[in-house]
Amino acid sequence: MAKKAWYSITAKAQGEKKTVEIRIYDEIGFWGTTAEAFAVELDAAAAEAAEIVVSLNSPGGDVFDAFAIYNALRRYAGKVTTRVDGVAASAASLIAMAGDQLVMPENTQLMIHNAWVITGGTAEDLRKTADMMDKIRDGVVAAYVRKSGIDADKIIEMMDVTTWMSALEAQALGFCDLIEEPVRLQMSDSAAAVLQKHKNLPDDVK
Repeated sequence: MAKKAWYSITAKAQGEKKTVEIRIYDEIGFWGTTAEAFAVELDAAAAEAAEIVVSLNSPGGDVFDAFAIYNALRRYAGKVTTRVDGVAASAASLIAMAGDQLVMPENTQLMIHNAWVITGGTAEDLRKTADMMDKIRDGVVAAYVRKSGIDADKIIEMMDVTTWMSALEAQALGFCDLIEEPVRLQMSDSAAAVLQKHKNLPDDVK
């Protein structure tokens, strides 16, 4: 499969202020482009920037790549603003938590759920995979708790049932900091197909 970026990173100057704009509008980690490449490109673009703005319209993707991006954004010394431009589901919602401020237009959606994996092997292999999945969940829960202030047990309950949140619901729960006027965007066909696999898909997302 040929490599294709599921993100774009651009640096823009506004007067003396430099802002880095990141768009993640597809399945995270897909198409053969890794979070390592993302981090290298981000470091180069953000070296002299005062702010990073991350716009998300993604069904999720590789949780390890999402963690790498989340940590890279959290390490950044300047201001980080994350935006949900359409849907930030699954691993994309983890990246949304990296912002000092999370902005959601009123017609957007945030979704959290338990990570899932396709695996095989012996009983011992499966036990190791289950242990790994528990550790992944612990890390994701910690990110949601840090952003929202919600108790970890409540977050786990929300993840267990796959919880979709409108901008108003996300704000009420402490995930969203600012609600903006609605926007209408279109997702790539491949990303839209991934969304259909998630449980409890709201009608407006469909």
